[in-house]
Amino acid sequence: MSYNRSIKFLTPPIGFSVNQIGGSPISVDESNAKALAEYNRGKEEASKFYKEEVSQIRAKFAETQSNLLCKINDNANEILAKLDDRLPDLVLGLAERVLGQLTLDRDSIEQIVRSMVSEFSGDDEKLEVYLCSKDLGLLKAVADPEKPPENEETEAGFASAIAGIFDGLDGDDALLEGYPNVKFFEDSSLQSGDCQIKSRFGLLDGRISTKLRKIEEELKRND
Repeated sequence: MSYNRSIKFLTPPIGFSVNQIGGSPISVDESNAKALAEYNRGKEEASKFYKEEVSQIRAKFAETQSNLLCKINDNANEILAKLDDRLPDLVLGLAERVLGQLTLDRDSIEQIVRSMVSEFSGDDEKLEVYLCSKDLGLLKAVADPEKPPENEETEAGFASAIAGIFDGLDGDDALLEGYPNVKFFEDSSLQSGDCQIKSRFGLLDGRISTKLRKIEEELKRND
């Protein structure tokens, strides 16, 4: 039966009585309980949905972060590898530049010579020490503080200069206290800070360039 039909009454109705249509009636408490259950079910479904969404977002973020960190790590390793290759040259270049600007004094020269001479076991070992003209002059000034350095002018003038040509041909001794058998010679091929020592065992090379090459070998060996 359609409830949309129009019904015409022959006489005006006195009253109406409507019977129940559909299921049996439910109480207010039962209705509220069903509404609450539906609310909780919808809430649980929404919570599950958003948890899955958050989990997917976290997984994508973790993947992106991992890829980024791997890329950074690869770039860092590449830079470190290049730095390791260039580090010896950079260190040596810096050392050469710094050493080239240093001005050695008398105490520094004496310390360099004593350090090398001390490598030989006996104090009576006969040694020949070779220095550049400037360093040898400074060392002589250590042995004889009252004597001016050889590069300073003296009142002796030309005669003193001529005499100086023959000085030290057989070596200068007694320049290093505690080592009476050590003789010193001038070597024009050496630079300030260089030192070479000849003994019965051979040549001990203390040139700055030789020391730098040894440092370079050590750095490259440890790469």
